[in-house]
Amino acid sequence: MLELTEEDRILVIRAGGKLSLAEYDRFVPAFEEAAAREPGRLPMLIELDDDFAGWDLGGLWRDLKFDVKYRERFGCIAVVGDKRWEEWGTKLSNPLFPSAEMRFFEHEARASAKMWLQS
Repeated sequence: MLELTEEDRILVIRAGGKLSLAEYDRFVPAFEEAAAREPGRLPMLIELDDDFAGWDLGGLWRDLKFDVKYRERFGCIAVVGDKRWEEWGTKLSNPLFPSAEMRFFEHEARASAKMWLQS
């Protein structure tokens, strides 16, 4: 499951289960539509559900292509999820997003993540 919503000018991306190519085929047009409405870099809150299990091979490939294509649109990124995803969510992703500051927050700190993005 990969969903995109907006809250207070922040793109909220929810990910759950194992992400596949089909999820990205639905997600990318929604992202492009949201990005077209907002100029400049977009603050993002990425929420990893408790059942988030990464990507299958097709999903991983599509995610990497998405990241490379749109990385100049990414503003600050707050990753909210289980502690086991902290390294992936911030440290390993940093080389892909050199111009975006990333921080990890555990689920109970979602409000803090949103405040950080708004500051």
